[in-house]
Amino acid sequence: MINSMHPFLAITLAAVSTILLNTAPRATLTQGFPWEIFKPRTLNEVIAMTKKTVGQEDTGFLAQDQLESKVQVTYTGESRPIPKDRAWFISTWFGMLRSSQKKLAENYQLEYLYKDGADEYWLPTSTPITKYFDKELKPGEKMDLYLISIGAFRAKDKIDCVLLVEEFQKPKSP
Repeated sequence: MINSMHPFLAITLAAVSTILLNTAPRATLTQGFPWEIFKPRTLNEVIAMTKKTVGQEDTGFLAQDQLESKVQVTYTGESRPIPKDRAWFISTWFGMLRSSQKKLAENYQLEYLYKDGADEYWLPTSTPITKYFDKELKPGEKMDLYLISIGAFRAKDKIDCVLLVEEFQKPKSP
């Protein structure tokens, strides 16, 4: 899969060079978490918005607009290593659009399974926050994820949207 993505990299380098001139590190990836910039959405909404930006001929894209979103899901407690093609995409995004923060890509080693109703989603989750999962959450409990969309790529016959979980909270009781 990685070798087949190299044409995407060549195409993206030209498009990204313009973006890099105007890009400053975003608050979502620096100290002091900006809770207020995350808009309430569903995972299906974030995925649909991300997929809309992939053209018919595109092999993928690296997102500049990160669609900062707060989504409510059910915690399952299940995790697995991030697949190689997704890990490559994360590393590329940090390396090209957040070059001063490219070491932050190392924070994404595992993806966790989250549920939204009957739908299941494997999402790369920042390692520093996962150490609190066992202490604060039980499988089956609701949680609010604060995530960003970093883009998407074509994987076989589907579009793989890459959403990074930056932070979480237990939902506030009504």
